Amino acid sequence: MKHNRGFTMVELLIVIGIMGIFMVILSQVFVSILSMKLRSEATTAVAQDSRYLIARLSYDIARADNVSVSNPSTLILTINGVSHTYSLENNQLSLTVASGDPQVLNGLNTQILTLVFTPFPSLGSQQSVQINLTIRPTIIQPGGATGERHLITTIATR
Repeated sequence: MKHNRGFTMVELLIVIGIMGIFMVILSQVFVSILSMKLRSEATTAVAQDSRYLIARLSYDIARADNVSVSNPSTLILTINGVSHTYSLENNQLSLTVASGDPQVLNGLNTQILTLVFTPFPSLGSQQSVQINLTIRPTIIQPGGATGERHLITTIATR
């Protein structure tokens, strides 16, 4: 009596088919996890930069001696006799102190789509400015979602 050791061609094809189905399922799970990660990173970047930019503008405007808007996307503050200029250049919000080099305030993963400064009439010694800001992630999100955030706030000097 002869014993053949090994697998038949049919058994091998069945195993390869089952492994193929398993690999397709795993790849779909991997793609969905990656998609959720990208969406989460984009949302976090926009939220973090939004909070930082509004906090920074609030802090500087509150301590400013003078507030002026030279054009809708440029805000000039005088703080202790030193000029601080906020401006939108190439979808980046930059701050130039005195005549120094501009410092980009938003992160690498976000860009500013719109930035409009609107001065309000002075109330006594207080000056106020309305800030209209639209920020979006630079991270490409699956499904074409933009993840934009639109903010409008009014800040006054002290």
